[in-house]
Amino acid sequence: MCDNEKTKKEEFPLSSLIKEIAVRIKYPLGHVISFDDLPALLEAFAYHLPFDNQAVLSKRTAPFNQSRLEQTFVTDQTGGVCYDLNYLLYEVLRIKGFDVSLVKATVFDQENEVWSATGPTHVAVLLRHQENMYVVDTGFGVNLALRPIPLTGETISSASGSFRIAPNGAGYQLEMLRTGQDDKFVIGYHFYTQQTLRPEQLAEIEHVIQDHPASPFNKRSLLAIRTPDGHRILTQQALTTWTDGKKTIRPVTSDDQYAAWKHEFF
Repeated sequence: MCDNEKTKKEEFPLSSLIKEIAVRIKYPLGHVISFDDLPALLEAFAYHLPFDNQAVLSKRTAPFNQSRLEQTFVTDQTGGVCYDLNYLLYEVLRIKGFDVSLVKATVFDQENEVWSATGPTHVAVLLRHQENMYVVDTGFGVNLALRPIPLTGETISSASGSFRIAPNGAGYQLEMLRTGQDDKFVIGYHFYTQQTLRPEQLAEIEHVIQDHPASPFNKRSLLAIRTPDGHRILTQQALTTWTDGKKTIRPVTSDDQYAAWKHEFF
């Protein structure tokens, strides 16, 4: 066997869903994915799958299964909120052999400095690797570490900023120092490692996000996506772009312009 054949990663047959997701995120999912590959995988998710609350606004719902993932990410070619994006990430990692579970978390409201009145309605992924546990999250808006974050308290850094997991009572909290936004670490969310979820239980969280008066996602359109040098956020009012830590705001002047920017940037 020649050297390049020895080093080539082993190929595996893929389900139709995984094949389509690989095309959409422009990342090869047909070979073994190691723990060291996860930053590249998380970047691929973040740069190609937007945070998108359109299904929340229209109150669309479906069982959390492969058909839902295919409809959302392949047929409709849309993004989703945390329980969509991280459910997809969970399924990809599970299929690729990682020890993962879904976990619910309570978001800290930065503006009002209180925990969200919706309760534990954020969904992230816990990953176990070599006796250590990590948070991987591709569904927290643009606040994405793009790396597994260890529960040991170690700070990890990426283009998004610096992130760490700190103890908080019997649980943990995500702390963030976001590039161009924070001058000190701020709290993202709180979670208990014991509060894991089965995919079918995500429907309860979806119901709260769609109907609770304190939900931030059931009132107006929101699209957000990371880019290699920053991020973009589109509302009905404006397109906000962060590039290398610099912020620009372009007002939306018509429905046609909103639709054009949505198509171009998300």
